[in-house]
Amino acid sequence: MTLRLSNHRRGTAAPIGLLGLLGLVLLGLCPGRLALADDQPQRRPGRARRVALVVKEIEPATSSRDARDTIAAAIPLDQLQDHHRAQVEVLLAQRTLFRCLPALRIELEPSSYEFYRRNPEVAVAVWRVLGISKLQLKPTAAPGLFTVQSTDGSDGMIEILLQTEDLLIVRGTGNWHSGLLPTPIRSEGLVVLRHRFEQDRSGRRFVSHQAALFLTFPQKSVRNVARLAAPVTNMIADRNFKDISLFLRMMHVASIEQPGWVERIAGRLEGLNRAKRDAFLKSAARAVVAARRRRESTPQR
Repeated sequence: MTLRLSNHRRGTAAPIGLLGLLGLVLLGLCPGRLALADDQPQRRPGRARRVALVVKEIEPATSSRDARDTIAAAIPLDQLQDHHRAQVEVLLAQRTLFRCLPALRIELEPSSYEFYRRNPEVAVAVWRVLGISKLQLKPTAAPGLFTVQSTDGSDGMIEILLQTEDLLIVRGTGNWHSGLLPTPIRSEGLVVLRHRFEQDRSGRRFVSHQAALFLTFPQKSVRNVARLAAPVTNMIADRNFKDISLFLRMMHVASIEQPGWVERIAGRLEGLNRAKRDAFLKSAARAVVAARRRRESTPQR
C-alpha cells in the first residue's frame, strides 16, 4: 500500500484536525518524544481482559528525492486559494528538508479519528492533563488558523490550506528555541497527510495514515546545521508520528475499556467550553456503542 500515491477528492477548508497536532511536533514546538508509556489508564484489578496498544508500520519512512518529487507533484495546487498556492509554490521551490514519515495502521473507529482531526484543541488539552505536553493551541477569528505556544517561548501559526475526505494540507510558521542557539530559530513548513479507513472480515475497523513534511529555514547557517542533524531529527519525527498514533489508539481503547477514566479526564480539561467537553464524551460513547455492536454481531465460538 502506498498512501502517498492515493487519489484525492475535492474539498474545502475545515478545522485543522490531526495534522495540526503533527505540525506542532514537527515544526519544533514540541521537540522529543511524547511520553505515553507512563500515562496510560490503569486497569482495575480483577479485570483480566487485556487490549494491546499496537500501531503497525506498513510502509517505511524515507527522505529520498523520488519520494519528495512524487509527493510534491501530487499536491493539488489547483484546489488551493491563490495566496495559498503562491505560498506553497515558493516553499517547494526552495531547498527544503524533506521527510515522508512511515505509513501506520491503527485499529480505531473512523469517528474517533475524525473527532481528533476536527478538534485538535481537545487532544492538546488531554495532553496537558496527562502531562504529555504543555502546549497551548488556540483557534483565531480566521477560519482554519491556529496559534500555538510552548512554555519555552516557542510560538507559531498553523493554517489549514485544504481538507478533503482523505487529504489534509497544512502550512505552519514558527519561532522555536533549540537550546543550542541563543536566538529563536525561524522555520516554515508544509505537512501533507493522507489517510484511509478499512475494515476486516470480523468487522474490526482501522485507519491507515501517512504524512510528509517539507521544512525550510530562512537563515543559511541554520539550514546547514539542520541538514547535518537530519538523521537524528528524522528519527524523532518518525517516533513522534508513531506516538501520536499510539495516543489515538490509547484513547480509543480507554473509551471502551475505561469509560470512567475518560470521564475524569473530561472533567479536568482546561480551556474548553462545555460543548467541547460534551463532544469529547460523545465521541468516546460512540466508540463504546460500535464495540458493543461488533461483539454482538460476532458469532460465539
